[in-house]
Amino acid sequence: MTLTQLEYILAVGDTGSFSQAASQCHVTQPTLSMQIQKLEDELNVILFDRTKQPVRPTQIGELVLKQARLVVQGSQHLREIVDENKGAISGTLRIGIIPTLAPYLLPLFLNQFMKKHANVHLVIDELETQAIVDKIRNNSLDLGIAVTPIDDLNISQKALFYEPFVAYFSPGHSLLQKKHVDESDLSLNEMLLLSEGHCFREQSLGLCKNKKNLNSSANFSFEGGSLETLKKLVDQGDGFTLLPLLAADDVSDKKRLKPFSAPVPTREVSVLHGPHFQRKALLKALTDTIVQALPKEMPLNRSKSQFKVDNPLGHRS
Repeated sequence: MTLTQLEYILAVGDTGSFSQAASQCHVTQPTLSMQIQKLEDELNVILFDRTKQPVRPTQIGELVLKQARLVVQGSQHLREIVDENKGAISGTLRIGIIPTLAPYLLPLFLNQFMKKHANVHLVIDELETQAIVDKIRNNSLDLGIAVTPIDDLNISQKALFYEPFVAYFSPGHSLLQKKHVDESDLSLNEMLLLSEGHCFREQSLGLCKNKKNLNSSANFSFEGGSLETLKKLVDQGDGFTLLPLLAADDVSDKKRLKPFSAPVPTREVSVLHGPHFQRKALLKALTDTIVQALPKEMPLNRSKSQFKVDNPLGHRS
């Protein structure tokens, strides 16, 4: 078998089509089909169910594709490791990042990283945490940027920063009179939340201590898919939502952002990778660029994250 054959079966597995796979690999469909047939003959198995559209791997085909991905990526990483040892950082880096971070963190560091490392091709997917973990496990992602801890011994987790939470209130809300808010001030009756599947939803629910007056018959409740939707609804309504500090940066009326009393609730943001990730120089270049791009208010260790945030993102207001 050859690396080319493995690349061909991965292309078919990814696209679900022999014709699309051939186009992606820049070969004719007969050439691709012939090479896959040779591989199937050598292994004495059928890798794809060709009667279905899109084409799907057989049960044994799933196992072969998983190992083929490791082999192909391993061969690519060999070249990248050698380049890094020579002081050159290059190659493709596939990163997954959660939706409550992507719109706010990526603009801070992405351009700077690409200017510094023009030979690196970044492929970035916005995914929920479990999808990131699954894709790191099956080697379709190299790195993840997500909230930790994650209960998975096979996923390495290195903290990047600790992001404080702030409360964002509608105009005229009674809690705007306070300099700081306490967790006990917040009521679930008024909180607008992200929908299930977002880790920030569970963190927000965990912070809201005032559940004793919860009214399930309230005339309005909302669970959204993005923090931007929640912010706009707070602008038009009479409730509040919780925001990570980076997501509060573009709020026009900073007076409606209220910090928490100490200890300030935070979330730990980490870079994730699998046990076989070896591109240490590239990882360091990425993490260094991210940390250098963060606002000065962002704590880089757990102890500092417990201090008060008296003026959320005040240097930009």
